[in-house]
Amino acid sequence: MITINDIAKIKELSREECTMDLDNLETEVTGINVMDTRDMKNWIKQGELIIVGGEYVKIFFEDKYLLEVIKKISGIITKKRYKEFISDRLVDLCIMHEVPIFFVDNFFSWSDIMSPIQSLIISNHSKVLQDVDIFYKKMLTTLSEKNSYKDMCEIFYELVGYSVAVIGSNFNLIDYSEDFSWEDYVQGIGEVVPGIFKKIGVTYEGKQIIGVIDQRVNAYTAQNTFFYIPIIDSRKNSPYLVIKQEKYVELLTEDVLTKIESFCLIYRLKSSYQYEYKLANNHYRNLVFEDLLNINESNDNEKNRISYSLGSKIYDSYRIIVIKDSSPKSNYAFIQENNTFIKFREDVLQCDFYDENYLIFSRRHDWIILLPNINKDAESFVYELLNFLQYKYKNSRFYIGVSEVHPYWKLNLALKEAKQAVSILISNYSNKKYLLYNKLGILKMFLDDQGKINQLYVNKMLDTYIYPLKEYDNKHRTALFPTLEVFLESGFSHNETSKKLFIHKNTLRARIKRIEQVLEVDISHPDSLMNIYIAMQIAHLSSD
Repeated sequence: MITINDIAKIKELSREECTMDLDNLETEVTGINVMDTRDMKNWIKQGELIIVGGEYVKIFFEDKYLLEVIKKISGIITKKRYKEFISDRLVDLCIMHEVPIFFVDNFFSWSDIMSPIQSLIISNHSKVLQDVDIFYKKMLTTLSEKNSYKDMCEIFYELVGYSVAVIGSNFNLIDYSEDFSWEDYVQGIGEVVPGIFKKIGVTYEGKQIIGVIDQRVNAYTAQNTFFYIPIIDSRKNSPYLVIKQEKYVELLTEDVLTKIESFCLIYRLKSSYQYEYKLANNHYRNLVFEDLLNINESNDNEKNRISYSLGSKIYDSYRIIVIKDSSPKSNYAFIQENNTFIKFREDVLQCDFYDENYLIFSRRHDWIILLPNINKDAESFVYELLNFLQYKYKNSRFYIGVSEVHPYWKLNLALKEAKQAVSILISNYSNKKYLLYNKLGILKMFLDDQGKINQLYVNKMLDTYIYPLKEYDNKHRTALFPTLEVFLESGFSHNETSKKLFIHKNTLRARIKRIEQVLEVDISHPDSLMNIYIAMQIAHLSSD
């Protein structure tokens, strides 16, 4: 970086002919320009030195004109003979904005002034480009010896001297340099990134770099400024590079920005390679899953081969969980679909409710989880999984089907059960989000291949055996429907039902008699009991 102090050292300029003490002034000089037109103010670049002479002195040193450019420029150069046209008030205005005015001898031509300054700036640019080239090569060389990009921040710190970290789109800490307590700092950073994007620097090519500055008030921001730069072009779901600077820093320098651009480029390249590896690994795992589905008898050799291929033990029996997104966006392109699944798999592996013995695959737009029969409470897992999905994918509409337990050589059947459970939800009970196949009971007999139930039949069963009892209970404040539920659950045993309801057997007999009258049935008849049982199953499925 070239500062106004560096410029003041060239022989053509004299500190005695400057309006300011430059000892503590570190304003950056990005270039030099000569005012040769009235509308020059419209294309002055940030940090430029401006040479003003001739007829333009009176124009430039007017209050209105000077106020429009004074925040952009780093300094002013004019000749001693123009001092009389510059009032003390305007000199003070420049001093207040830390813009020095240099008065050079009248015999100098403007090219005499510009040439050494341009040489100094070009020399600095060349040195910066060399530094960036060395930085880029060292980064690539070091990373070529690593298996992950999780060392990039430490390499950046060693080469550049600035503390940096990479955070994911979920504000999780992915990588960081070891010189700073980043793990403590990232607490609550979800408040930072959704903030206002603004210019945080300008490159040598004049390109504005957009990012976010941490505006929180805490012990860290009291001493430092933290800049957040999106690593990929789109800000949506982008990881961010966070760089720590001194508190007084308002904009990142061209030198730092150039190295940040190189860092982001290498990070994207490394991420691309890793994504391709994950994609290939996912495809391979799905092929192995197809082999597992094709096993139709107990086969230890095949079981061991698949265990080795997946790097995970294959248990004797499993439930299969099918997760389907039925939202319109679920028909997205193949690449996006794979990317979403890979991200889902990585995220769910980090969850506390997930067990390393579970297996995850994708198959024809569905996500598949194999739950070994060592976890007795499958429903609690599904409940936590559903909460996770609804939190992570707010714009999606997920349905989860769970099969019964089957041996590993009958997983094809388990898959069909889980898929049918999903189909039942979508076709008949779209307000429900998950269904265990074993809860269907006798209703399995009344489903077609698409999981649809004859709705006319369903309505008739509810109208005949369920709604009349509920209406009677509401009208007469009785408990016939709950009594019938417990009676069925107790295997039609009067003794068991009486005990569970804490009522006398005679009271129970009276209630059953009333139920028979309301429904116009004979409960002692097998056909009536079967119809009532089926109707109760339908009612439970509708209300769960």
